[in-house]
Amino acid sequence: MSPSQLNKVKIFLVDDHKILRESLSLLLSQEDDFEVIGSAENGMNLENILVDNTPDVLLMDISMPKRDGIDTAIAVKKVLPDIRIIFLTMHKNEEILFNAFSAGCTGYVLKENAFEELSTAVRRVSNNEIFISQELTPMMLKGFLAGERNDEGPSGREHEIIKLLAEGYSNKEIADMLSISVKTVETHRANIMKKYNFKNITELVRYAARHHIIEI
Repeated sequence: MSPSQLNKVKIFLVDDHKILRESLSLLLSQEDDFEVIGSAENGMNLENILVDNTPDVLLMDISMPKRDGIDTAIAVKKVLPDIRIIFLTMHKNEEILFNAFSAGCTGYVLKENAFEELSTAVRRVSNNEIFISQELTPMMLKGFLAGERNDEGPSGREHEIIKLLAEGYSNKEIADMLSISVKTVETHRANIMKKYNFKNITELVRYAARHHIIEI
């Protein structure tokens, strides 16, 4: 970044491990063109938290308690469509990589490569570019550029409903959590069961685990 560019890249960190958050904050704060403006331990209500002090880049884990990074990204992008999201994760799975970019991220960094790649990733996504850890590039080329993926996967709302059903929540609990009516949940549930040909909730749970919508 050139010396004449006065505005620093504002970064917000989300990870359930306090030591990692602190380490990342220290690492990023050493860069003259970065400013870490806040952090959180999970994605609960994050879209509301970020509205008052919007960062340029949201750096976030995928596997977190209460609300994972994929669901959080979907919710944040609805409120702040221009925010850049980088997932910092240990996952090298193609399905998770696909879901991450479908949720709106433009950066995907493996935790094992964080100290070498993170600063570059932040600068790239800040310039409207995509960054992905180098060892995952062949996977990206295979799954995305070669057009070998035909399954679009669940939509944002379907993803939310499948996840909550797989975690054992009732229709009423899901309605309360998503601020929608029970009838709407029932409609989504019926459509999901039909679309994916689930004969029972056990098959739905297996699907959610296989596609890493839930972690078991």
